[in-house]
Amino acid sequence: MSPRICSIVFDKNELPRRATVITKLGTIKVEWMNGSGNRSWVRSGNLHARKLAGPAIQRIERMVSEP
Repeated sequence: MSPRICSIVFDKNELPRRATVITKLGTIKVEWMNGSGNRSWVRSGNLHARKLAGPAIQRIERMVSEP
């Protein structure tokens, strides 16, 4: 089972603010932050599940960065 994007919450600028990703090892909560002009994200959950969630997080970032 590949990681699934369960939900995405966007901010007023239509950038991702929060997301939930489900992996076979657990559910991961992702939160994007804007610090010093750089957007970064933080994950919460089981370490092994967080590693599996990486491709889904990258899909979200590609989805919002495409013109």
